[in-house]
Amino acid sequence: MNLKSIKLKLFNIGKTITNSYIKDNNIKGKIIRYGNNKRQYYKVYTPYSSNLKSTIFFIHGGGWWHGNPSLYSGVGKFFYKLGYQTVLCGYRLVPFHRYPTQIDDVFKALKHYIECNKEINSIVIAGYSAGGELASRLVFDHDRQLKYNINKDLLKGFISLSGVLDFSKCTSIYSKILVNNYVYKSNIKKANPISLLNKEVNLPILCIHGESDSLINVNTSISFIKKVNNLDENTILKTIKRAEHEDTIDIVRGDGNKYSEYILRFIKEIDDIKKIDI
Repeated sequence: MNLKSIKLKLFNIGKTITNSYIKDNNIKGKIIRYGNNKRQYYKVYTPYSSNLKSTIFFIHGGGWWHGNPSLYSGVGKFFYKLGYQTVLCGYRLVPFHRYPTQIDDVFKALKHYIECNKEINSIVIAGYSAGGELASRLVFDHDRQLKYNINKDLLKGFISLSGVLDFSKCTSIYSKILVNNYVYKSNIKKANPISLLNKEVNLPILCIHGESDSLINVNTSISFIKKVNNLDENTILKTIKRAEHEDTIDIVRGDGNKYSEYILRFIKEIDDIKKIDI
């Protein structure tokens, strides 16, 4: 790692700390536990009024081996200020827990949240980096939806930020190490989230990825969207020029940036359809 990379890493760590623990410190999330392990919890941000707005169920990144909902509090605060209830989902981590533990954890968390909030009728599933992979499971793993009794009709949209959506397109050495440590002794081809796309896709999908992502190649999102487009045209891919891996999370934390409009417009269109259905 060169000096420029180290400076950029330290800068991003600073932004994470600021957005999670300093900025908007008056906005607090409520911790809800869905299991006995200390990692099995989610953090809920509920604005005073979120009527007719979808819930954002967001899964954090961290290469499946680090990270937690508190580090992504900035995401919860961002959507809170816009009137959206937001759930930041935690899960058990590598190396003490390997694939598919993380997948089962996020399903357990979603099931717990739905059972505790029976009035909810619209959920947008979202995730960043490794969390994008886990989020894709909630939407496209129909076998686990049945296993955990998840009503897929509640899931109204899928958003991926720099998501690891096709393991075969991971080209950096570090990304290959991350995937191998996660999948471990399982069949990597079978574990690849893109393999779930074998049925009709009938909900809106938005993938955002930096064109200069040196960790998770932009082709992981391009490949995923191409396969979705072979099944359904209700998909959007936005690639951002000169954007690195950690740049995309800034879209949904702090005050956002000019690219936040992609996500806000996407969610608003889902909510507009919801209003018509009501």
